[in-house]
Amino acid sequence: MGNENEIELNIQPQAGVIGVFSRLNYKAWYAIGEFVDNSTQSFYSHQEELKQNGIKDVIIDIKYDSEQDILTIADTAFGMELTDFSRAVKVDSPPEDKNGRNEFGMGLKTAASWFGNIWSVRSTQLGSTNEYYTEINIPEMREKNINTVAIHRTQVSPNTHGTTIVISEITKKIGAPRTKTKIVDLLKSMYRRDLNSGLIHIYYDSDPLLFDDYACLTFRNQEWKKNLDFRFDFDGIEHHITGFVGILANGGFGRAGFALFRRNRVVIGGEEQNYKPDRIFGQAQSTIAHKLFGELDLDDFPINQAKDGFVWDDGLEEMFVTELRRHIKEYIDIAKLTNKERAREEDCTPEVSHSIRDQVQKTIQDSFGGLFDCIPTIEELDTQGESEDVIRYKEYQKAQNNLPNKEDNNKREYKVPLDAANMCTITVNWIFGDSTTYWIKVDPSEDGTTASVQLNINHPFFKPFSEQEKFKEVLEKFALAFALSELQVKKNARPDGSVSPGAFRNLINQYLTKLAG
Repeated sequence: MGNENEIELNIQPQAGVIGVFSRLNYKAWYAIGEFVDNSTQSFYSHQEELKQNGIKDVIIDIKYDSEQDILTIADTAFGMELTDFSRAVKVDSPPEDKNGRNEFGMGLKTAASWFGNIWSVRSTQLGSTNEYYTEINIPEMREKNINTVAIHRTQVSPNTHGTTIVISEITKKIGAPRTKTKIVDLLKSMYRRDLNSGLIHIYYDSDPLLFDDYACLTFRNQEWKKNLDFRFDFDGIEHHITGFVGILANGGFGRAGFALFRRNRVVIGGEEQNYKPDRIFGQAQSTIAHKLFGELDLDDFPINQAKDGFVWDDGLEEMFVTELRRHIKEYIDIAKLTNKERAREEDCTPEVSHSIRDQVQKTIQDSFGGLFDCIPTIEELDTQGESEDVIRYKEYQKAQNNLPNKEDNNKREYKVPLDAANMCTITVNWIFGDSTTYWIKVDPSEDGTTASVQLNINHPFFKPFSEQEKFKEVLEKFALAFALSELQVKKNARPDGSVSPGAFRNLINQYLTKLAG
């Protein structure tokens, strides 16, 4: 060229090939993300060198002039010398280090060509006095059938650093307020970890991007958020997943779902864009689809070139969902609960629990004040029964002991006369199981003087009534009658351990009559 400050670069394909990039199935936020990926990776790869020069963070400034149809992305990262600059402009020239966010080396070219007909790059590396500039004019290159561009070199201060990309003759308009809002929201989500680290500052039309973490539900005296760390093998390759799962304190379909990360940058996720496999979230109207959320790191998973999805249609995704579901089952169950169901359970506070206990205890005192004048013997109960069929108490008790045991802190203790000479202490505890949990479990002591009772207030038979406060009191009294009858038949059992069904029925009838007050 005859000018040492002008370098001719063969960018390899004809301009017509570059023009094809405009037909890629990009979304505007992912295309802008390609530039942000390059800027953030330039910062992270040279963080120590920047720090040694007193530079602890980086600014990425995105501006769109809708009147002039010009998109500008400027950063204060490390910048590029000629080798890296040429690679950034040249097609099919991936970086030497493929472990960063710009692993394919195609992002700048494809995204810039997708956005507009003309684009330029200007960059200088920290410590260098060389600034490089080139412009790619796709229509002109196509018309002249050329595939070379000129790189211009100028002298700058060695303290100058960073890269600026300018795209004009925009073909993908992004000036509409609704489009801008979506781009901003999704960029916030995509780079949430960078933004929250305090090291990366991204501006869009001079407004800083900020991401607020979602608040997690507090329920059953705990915050519903836990870290995840599990692995599985697929096709001989180990896949490692880390991150967290949580339940939203304030549910919302747009916020629910998983944000899937790779190299600390969201690949799938963002407002209304989160990952919601049907096998976990069900239909869009389900409570799970409005409450379950989380962040998952999938660094071992292959990614497509646009970096907007994973290459996992060979069965990898199916196995991933299976393993994920297995590790978050408890959270799925909690997310199934409606706000009304949670509120009903939360209504079972110690105050409510004590209120019910006081009402039931008053009934016991009023009804059992003089103790029982007469408790029928097992023989007397046998004669009152309609059938002589017997059951073996030990087998029954064994079955009772195998019931699920999901306790909470809503325990109430009652002292009830078992007979004229013995007092029994019964502890009643409400649990909130599901349709597979037995409605009642009675665990008596060996000497028959104490018993622990668990009531599943979510049992499908009782659930329609369990919001009614009076019903809870009735259910509590029924549980006491049930437990007392069990203790009594055990005490009066025959030598072989068997009792008459009629005996149990008559006892429970008597206790219910006593507790009806």
